[in-house]
Parts: sequence; structure tokens; C-alpha cells
Amino acid sequence: MAKVGFDEKPRVEEAEIASIQWASSWGTAASVDKPLPSAPKHTGLQSYFAYAKATLQSLGLNVFVYVLQHSLGIDLNEIPKKPFHRDRWLALLRSMVHVLPFTIAMGEVIINWRGYYVGANVDGLNYMQFAAKLHEMAMQSSLAVIVFCYVRHVLFSGDALPIGALLSGLQLTQVSYLWSMELWGIASSKIPLRRRIGLVSMIIIAVLLASTVGPSSAILLIPNLSYWPAGSTRIWLNTTAADLWPSRLDGSLVPSYCSQAANVSSICPASEWHALSDYLSLANGILPAAFLGPYTVSPYSVQLTGQGSLRQLIIQHHIYDNETAPYDQGAAQATTQHSAVADALSATSSLWDIALQNSHSPFFDQRDAVQSIVADNFQPYTLASCGADVIEGETDDRPVAFPILPGSSSDMLQGADIRTDTNLPMFAIEYAGLTRSEILETPGRKSDYRVKWVALPKNPFNGSSIGAVILQPTTNETQGILVCNVAAGWGSSSMNMSSSPAASGTGLASSSIYDPNSALPQADDYSRRIADSVITFDLPLFPQRKINISSEWAEYLNPLIPTLNMTVFNALMSVKLIDHEDTTSANIILAGLLANGLARIGFNSQLQGEIRTAFNPTLDASIPDGDYWFSGRRDVFTVDAEASRDWVKLRVDSSVEGYGFGLEGIAPKLTVAVLLIYCALVVGHVCYAAISGVSSTSWDSITEMVALAVNSSPTIQLRNTCAGISQMGVFQLPMRILTRKDAMGEDEDHLELIVGAVDELVAKRCRVRENHDYGTTHGSSGVVSVRDAYGSSCRSRRLDGDGTDLVGSHAL
Repeated sequence: MAKVGFDEKPRVEEAEIASIQWASSWGTAASVDKPLPSAPKHTGLQSYFAYAKATLQSLGLNVFVYVLQHSLGIDLNEIPKKPFHRDRWLALLRSMVHVLPFTIAMGEVIINWRGYYVGANVDGLNYMQFAAKLHEMAMQSSLAVIVFCYVRHVLFSGDALPIGALLSGLQLTQVSYLWSMELWGIASSKIPLRRRIGLVSMIIIAVLLASTVGPSSAILLIPNLSYWPAGSTRIWLNTTAADLWPSRLDGSLVPSYCSQAANVSSICPASEWHALSDYLSLANGILPAAFLGPYTVSPYSVQLTGQGSLRQLIIQHHIYDNETAPYDQGAAQATTQHSAVADALSATSSLWDIALQNSHSPFFDQRDAVQSIVADNFQPYTLASCGADVIEGETDDRPVAFPILPGSSSDMLQGADIRTDTNLPMFAIEYAGLTRSEILETPGRKSDYRVKWVALPKNPFNGSSIGAVILQPTTNETQGILVCNVAAGWGSSSMNMSSSPAASGTGLASSSIYDPNSALPQADDYSRRIADSVITFDLPLFPQRKINISSEWAEYLNPLIPTLNMTVFNALMSVKLIDHEDTTSANIILAGLLANGLARIGFNSQLQGEIRTAFNPTLDASIPDGDYWFSGRRDVFTVDAEASRDWVKLRVDSSVEGYGFGLEGIAPKLTVAVLLIYCALVVGHVCYAAISGVSSTSWDSITEMVALAVNSSPTIQLRNTCAGISQMGVFQLPMRILTRKDAMGEDEDHLELIVGAVDELVAKRCRVRENHDYGTTHGSSGVVSVRDAYGSSCRSRRLDGDGTDLVGSHAL
């Protein structure tokens, strides 16, 4: 009784028998249907045709080979062919499949590596998607040629190759091939380890590249909208860093006329104090009264002016959770761009716009132009935190307690006498140098808000710049006060100014915290970090340069307004926030006044130097040289080396918004790496072809491989596989392409696909020869009948009830 088996892998003795039968079957005649044509002798025309054919086949244009044969009158019957050639010119011609995808890939890498600005708009972006897809297909074809070249190299050498690698070049676009039985069959086959590692590595790299070269090409081929470099230069201001960003402020730095608001000029600390009035008014009007709640809804900023620039006074108010930050209560932070630096940047921006008219660059077509100062620039950052307290009459000799600065670290508070028994709703540090009764001597009317500035010692008020006690309006002996701790410092910041074609006049400056380490270090458990990309106050880490402020300089922040007969602070508190405690408005006003005053130090400092010019024939005048500026090679401004030795020196980088090619971000850099790996494989393959001269186009399609298999003798090794393969053992079988005698037994001119073990001496003797024609070429018997070729190797079986074979052996 016949038994149906499920094991596809033949037994060892069967494999050995099959190998012996194949090795001893040379010259066995078979039945013949009709002869094949003999191989013609090569002529000059056929030599040229061979090169043309190789070129067309390498580009996948096989149909044109047929057309060319027909037009030249060449016999269209199948003739014997050379499986592989050793001809350097032919090998290089067959490498032409790499030319187009390699050239485009290298072009994409180079243009993005160097950076290239296209313009404000790009037409045909959708067509570039199609171009990227075509490029992907070309690169995948190129990778398939490389993999097939490696597979043929092994086959032509007579070495064994796992059967799973036979069509690996046609499955590169299928990522699932990485976990297929074919690939794992190769990895676990019995071929030499070195060959196995090389083959598996080649296939894995090719599959991964085939899956990623397409998106990589699209990312690099399609221009992206971003900001692109458009020149760089250093600028100089006629002041020193110590004068522009001083660490201590006293009254001698301010003109005496600044004590009255009527005489306040732009150089005075209190200049443009009314911007804070606008800020409070806007905050009160943002939400209708019905929607007001316990939290402040405030504008982002209000505008300040310089000699040639517009700046932003940015204020943020915070209310802390005492459970997570026990030393913190309410606070306000403020910052603004330094007036002198903003004016210099605005002047540079205007000169850049003029230089644009005197250049041959593509930057004239832009969406926006930005001038930036990134490093070595500082601007003021301020913090104010106030708490309410009371003075119990003129005999109250208790010392005043100032609240702890929000975000103070434990190191800053070491040695401080932190008190919790004060009237302040927070932790505080007593200052013995001032009693409450002394505060009552502050000049001014009791019906007004009065401010007494207090110079606080560094120990224990580490991080504080100055203290302020605000006397609230009162009509009785009990005096309500706001005790405020104020800190200020110069923080490293970048400054930007837009000069887009739509803008005109003075540019608006904006800024953000600049940190070369890209993140401020974390403070300890006592710190509550106030994080924002534009403003923060994170003691003791930021701002980097602390400022010590004397009470004499601080007095200039609150001058008298003669027309109103009140001080600036009192006028601002008259428009204080609705439905909020006075502490909230006081925090905002103190932080805002101090930031505005600090930013006006060195107000009259100006941009220095002579600018490089070039004659413009259209304007018939010498104007800034745009080509020189945009190259970024040298400074556009020249200054006297001796005079500018101590001047403030800053670098201005220009950029334009538009479409272009570049490597900004992680994705473009990764795509460049992918395409460079692909190009390296192509260069390696072309070098191999040029040096060895070996090339082939045989069996690079499924049809040709099927034809080879059909013309090969059947083997017991592939038992039960005619309807499919389900066991990995089949893919592990060794496979060779070897020569065999033709039907007349006169020469080994026939090629067969041999599966299974073959004696190494036989494999060496029967290896495929270079530049040799193979087929069935001699005698009158050239075609083996189907039944003789297959015998009973693959049977369609149908069994009756007792297992009798009812059908028997059938040809495929």
C-alpha cells in the first residue's frame, strides 16, 4: 500500500543516490522532437549588436532588443548563448543601469549637503513626488542587479548556493523577505560560514535600502520651506561690555533731570513707563467682567521704542502652589531686548535690505528675512515677589521681613533665618536694618501708593537685587504695606529682527533665551523652575550675571509726574488689575519698570564702522556690496583695531525664509546616510565589473529561471514540492548551475540547475565557462521529451479506499 508523506526533505541516502545518478549520467540520450539551430559565427555586425544588446538589457529595455533584431534581419530563433562574459567594455555597458539613479542620488546628496536656496515659491512640487517615485524604482532595479551579480558570481564559480537565494534579487521590494523561510534557509544552510555571512548581509542591506531609498530620495529631492543662511558679519557698538551690562547700578549713572517724568527722555530709566499702563489696561479688558476669574489673563507683551527699533516688554505673572513649592508665592517676571543692541540690529537689517538691491543672489525672492544675534548678547531679566503686611502705628519697631525669592535653591538659603511667624502668607527673611516705624517716614501723601527702596545685603538675601516696601493708601493709624523682594540679572539671549518685504520702517525685535548647552541644568529640591522659551528666572542658574541695584538708582524708576502731582508707581496702581490683590499688580509693575530701566542703559551707543560698498550702475551710486555680504566670508564692517579693542562686538547672522535644499533636522541627515550607502554599493559593483570584466544578464527574470529549471533533470531532492514548499529544509538545499553533455553526448554544452550534493571534482570540471555558448547545439536530437525529462519525479496521486494509486505518474 502506498503511503503519503509530509516530509519534503529527502533522506540522506536518497540524496546521495540522486547525486551519484546525476554525476554518472553524462551522455545519456533522450527522445528528440526537433533540432535547435546551430550557433552562428560572430561577425562584425554581431559584435556591435552584442554591445547594443547589452546596453539595452542593462536598462531593462529588452523589447527594444527584439525590435533591433527584427530591423537588422537577425535570426529571431533562440540560439545558444553565453551565460557570462569576460569583457570589460561589455561589463561597463551592463553597469549603465546604475548611471541614472546613482547620478541623481549623488546630486541630491551634494546639493543638500552644500545647501541651496530656491526661492519664495516653487512650482511643480507635485511633479517632484512622481520624479522621486521613478528614482526609487530605478534604484531598486540597480540594487537587484547588484544582488544578482553576487548570486551569479557564486554560481559561475561552481560553488554551492542555497536554493532560497536563487530569486532573492527579485524580492528586494518585499520587506517580508527578511523573515521569510528563504532568507532563514540561507542563514541556516550548510554552505561555508563566510559565504553565508556575505550572502545574508548583502540581501539584508539590499532589502533595507530598497525600502528606504524611495522616501530618502523624496525628502532630499523636494525642497522644503525653512530659513536659509544669507550672510554673516560682525558689528561693533562704541561702548564696553561693563558699561552696557553693568553688575552694579548707582545714581551717578543717571542724569539728574530724570527725577521728574516731565523731563524724562529715552535715556532715563522710567522712560515709556506708560507702556505698563497699557499692559494693565489691556489685561483688564481682555475678558468681559462676567468671565473674570481668580487668575490673571494678560497680554503677551507691550511695545517699547528705541532710536531705531521696536522692542517687546514681556511680562509673565505666576501663582505658585504652596504644597509643591513651600517657599514660593506669587511673582512676576519681565524682560525686554536691550535698546542699544536692538537699534544696532535694526540698522544692520536696513543695510542688508539695501545690499539686496546690489547683488546677484536669489535672496531677493523671499518670504521673510531675519537678522539674528545668537551669542554674546545679554538682556535684563527681572523678578518681583510681594507679600502683604501691616504696621501697627508709629511705635511698631518690629523689623521688616522680606519674602523669599521664588525658585531659591537650598544653597542660596543657607544661613538665612527663615521666619513663619510674620504677617506675610509665606516664608520670609527678616531684615534687621529697617524697622516698620521707619517705613512710615517715607515721603508722600497717605492717600497715594508710596515706594521705599531698600538695599538688601547679599547675606542672607542671596540673589536679591533690591527690596521695596510699598505703603498702601490709608486714612487711619494702621498702615498696610506690601513687602517686595526684587531680583534682576543679565541673561544670555538671542535677538531676532524681521525685515520681510511686507514690512517697512523700523523692525520689531524679538528674543529668546540662549543656552549653548540647549537646556538649563536642573536645580535641587528647593527650586521651582519657571520654564519658558522666552523668559525664565531660575536662581541661581539663570540669569547668569546678577545685578546689584542701589536705592539711589531705583528712585529714578519712580519719578514725579508734575502734571498729575503723583509718582509713576502711584499712577500705574490707579489702573491696577481688577478683582486682584494689590500684590499682583505690584509684582507686575515692579518687574516691568525694572526691566525697562535696565534695557535703557547705554541708550546712546551706536553701530560703528565703515561698510563695504560696490558701485551699482542702475542706481549710479555705491551701496553695500550684497554679493560680498551674502557670501559670509568676511565682515562687511571695518573698524579701527585700536579704537575698537574694548568695544562690544556681536555677530549678526542673516537668513531668509523660502524653499531650498539643506540638511536641517535629523530626517535629511538620515536620508543622506541611506543614499550614500546605496552609492557605495554601486561604486563597488562598477569597480568589480571594471576590474574583473565579468558580467551577465542570464536568469535575471522568473521566466528565464523557470526555463532553466524546466530544461534541467528532475531530482528526488525536491520530492513533494510540485504543489508548494512548506518546510525550511528545502530552502537550505545546496544548488549549482553546471554543464552537462548535450543529447548527442559530444560536448558539455547544456546547462542544468542541480539541487543536492555534488562531488567537488565534478563541480569543478563542470563549472560554467566564460565567453562560451551553451544550449543544445549539435546533432539532430536537441530537445528532450517531457516524459523522459521528468519520469515520475512529480506525481499527481489519487488513492482509493485501500491506498491504491488510481492515476499514476503524469508529466507536469
